[in-house]
Amino acid sequence: MAKTSGLDTRIYVEGTDLSGDVSALSGIGSNQALSDVTTLDLAATARLSGLKDGTLSCSAFFDNAAAKGHAIWTALSGKIPIADQNVFVPLGTSIGDPVLMLVSKQGTYNVDRPNGGPVSCSVDYQAANGTSPDFGKLLTGGKVSDSSGTTYSAIDNAASSADGMRAMIQSFSLVSGSATCTIQDSPDNITYGTLGTFTVVTGKTSELISVSGTVERYVRLLTSGTFSTLVLCVALTRL
Repeated sequence: MAKTSGLDTRIYVEGTDLSGDVSALSGIGSNQALSDVTTLDLAATARLSGLKDGTLSCSAFFDNAAAKGHAIWTALSGKIPIADQNVFVPLGTSIGDPVLMLVSKQGTYNVDRPNGGPVSCSVDYQAANGTSPDFGKLLTGGKVSDSSGTTYSAIDNAASSADGMRAMIQSFSLVSGSATCTIQDSPDNITYGTLGTFTVVTGKTSELISVSGTVERYVRLLTSGTFSTLVLCVALTRL
C-alpha cells in the first residue's frame, strides 16, 4: 500500500459500521508521555518513554435511524455509554493494510445545528483499560462476507516475533448458525497452527484477544463452522 486518498477509510464500533454517518476523523493514532530526565552533564534533553494513550475524534451527520450514529452514541438509555468500546479504523481494503485498534471510552457526544445547514455532531474516544492503541494489519480485505468457512491469504512478516500479538474482530451480522474465527501462524506458509481464537460468533459482536510468546513469520485468518453469511473485519498487531 502506497499513498492513499482516504476514500477507503472506515470506522467500526462494537460491530456497527458508522462510516455512513461519520464525515471526518482526526487524531487517528497514539501518543506517549515523555519524562524529562536531563542531568547536569548533558548538553541536550534526555527523556524516558512513559504511559501510552490514544484518542480519536469523529465529525458526523446526525442520524436518528435504528442502529445508526445517534443510537450508538447514546446507547446507555439516551446517555453516553460507560463500558469499554472496541473502535476499529481500517485505512484500506486489502489484507495487510493498516488499521487502528482502540479499546476506548466514549468521552463526548455533542450535536450542532448550524444556521441553514444540516444537523451535525461530534464524538471523541479515548484509550481505556490499560491497553495501548495499536496500528495493526488487516487479516481480511476490509469488511467482507463469508457464506461458509474461509481461509484467508497470509501476511508475511519476513521473520517471527517474540512478544505476542493482539487481534480484534468486528462481526457486523450473521444470518444463521455460528462461526469460529481463528488466527493461525506458520514458519513456512505451509504448516499452520492455532495462534488464537475469538469467542464463537453468533451475531453482531466485537472482541479483542491477546496472545503472548512467539508469533511465526506468517499469520492468517480462518473462519469455520456451519453458518450462513458472516459479515466481519479482523486485524492483528504484533507486540
